[in-house]
Amino acid sequence: MRKTKSGPIQRESLTYKLGRRCLYCGEPIEDQARANKIHCSPWVDEYGKRHDCKRRRHSLVHKPDDDLLLEISAGQREKKRQIERMIAAHGDEVTTEVLIAYGIKLMDCLRFSYHSGMGTFYFLGYRIISNPKLKTHKIERYEQL
Repeated sequence: MRKTKSGPIQRESLTYKLGRRCLYCGEPIEDQARANKIHCSPWVDEYGKRHDCKRRRHSLVHKPDDDLLLEISAGQREKKRQIERMIAAHGDEVTTEVLIAYGIKLMDCLRFSYHSGMGTFYFLGYRIISNPKLKTHKIERYEQL
């Protein structure tokens, strides 16, 4: 096992001749850092706030996807509230007209399966089993593990 001297690099010995800069904030990166280092090291300011350029840059890259997922999640929570209102008012077996009146579109489900002429639509916390011939829909509580 090889032993090396460990300890912080002295500030006077740091050089910046290669001109490398952080991809997020533009601060210079010392030449003595790893060759693949492209962000500043995380640091804490005098108010105790942690600054991490790598996390901030990656959060900007993934922000459009996160916004879309948040919008879909909010829509599913609203569908769940509508289903709960519908069950409270009309019970767990309803007609297509009642679904339309409460604004529940079956194709806005999370998952769908079709078997023996019956469609099963999975929503957040509920599943709706649809019989297209009778135009009735059975609503069941559904907890996915």
